[in-house]
Amino acid sequence: MLSSLVVRDLRTRHAGSLGGLAWAVLTPLFQLVILTTVFSLVLQVRLGGAAAGVPFAVTLAWGFFPWLAFQEGVGRATTALVDNGVFLRRMAFPPAVVLAQPILASVVELLVALVLLTAAMPLLGVAIPDTLPLVVVPVLLGALLALGVAFLVGTLHVYFRDANEIVGAVLQAWFYLTPIVYTLEIAPPALRGLLAVNPLCGVVGGYRAFALGQPVPFLALAWSACCAAVLLWLGAKALTRAGPEMADLV
Repeated sequence: MLSSLVVRDLRTRHAGSLGGLAWAVLTPLFQLVILTTVFSLVLQVRLGGAAAGVPFAVTLAWGFFPWLAFQEGVGRATTALVDNGVFLRRMAFPPAVVLAQPILASVVELLVALVLLTAAMPLLGVAIPDTLPLVVVPVLLGALLALGVAFLVGTLHVYFRDANEIVGAVLQAWFYLTPIVYTLEIAPPALRGLLAVNPLCGVVGGYRAFALGQPVPFLALAWSACCAAVLLWLGAKALTRAGPEMADLV
């Protein structure tokens, strides 16, 4: 059921467009060019530490593409239960499946973007390390984090319809609290501890470590895994408690 919903979603979203699934790469690529221009050329941000020597655009892409997948998945999942209320009322769809569908769809689009990014790296003078296959670890952690958040905000939106606007504002702030357009090494020392609490810090660090051959942030990845487990547990509890009355509220 879940795989069928994901395929249906991808087909529906890109139906009628000439680019099709290619828009899942072209749109983030356009945004990547803008961010690279602003932060690298205009503001002249220079990445230090392990990211030194790697083109700014490549380092940025390995954090920005995963963030876009997280943002899109959580954003669409926030309203998924209300948008698909007819399925919950008439077909008794499991709410967890409805919430997981946009997360998995965003992961599929992310994987397409990462494959093309990997193919472009040698053209940009960046060697592909032997650790690249381990990128599956942050992919999985990012998906689990997004799913846990989706369970919570999707359930909240059933009771509080302003939750969608609040989630959108929180995601904007979350972007800048995550080391995407910068690395943790160049952040002010007084803020590094605060930024490290962000579970996406370990996920982004994991992407860059495994894809660019940089030191692996094992502690940060472990913290991300713990946060994902807690969020999934809390989200599952929220869905269970809301389950009996959810069909009446959507």
